[in-house]
Amino acid sequence: MKSEMEYTELLKRARKDLPKEVFEKSRFEIPKFESFVQGVKTIIKNFTEVARTLHRDPNHLAKFLFIEAGTAGEIKGHRLILKGKKNQDFLNSKLNDYVNEFVLCKQCKKPDTELRSEGGIDRIKCKACGAKYTVRKL
Repeated sequence: MKSEMEYTELLKRARKDLPKEVFEKSRFEIPKFESFVQGVKTIIKNFTEVARTLHRDPNHLAKFLFIEAGTAGEIKGHRLILKGKKNQDFLNSKLNDYVNEFVLCKQCKKPDTELRSEGGIDRIKCKACGAKYTVRKL
């Protein structure tokens, strides 16, 4: 009986030390790009806002989009300008791919992660469950 009480007390202490994000039940929604075509360029007008929502460096997200869209571009102010015409559905599909690969934790599926580069290796650390794993270098 004593060991069961000790076990319960240890569980209570462990739960107390976990981050509050672990217990939140809010549903994470992937933001959507708002884009338009101007001439032969595609402009994502809410680019830095989306990167900020995902807690990622806009340069990392931009590099991913350049690779996936097979084009070049640049960040100007809060916008991303891509060379070529890309429709909004394609861009949001690529954003979903980015979130699945570089934002959501592979263990607990929560978005409470940090992307860090350590010794030339990119790693994800989950603030909710503590999982750590490597991701591909862009």
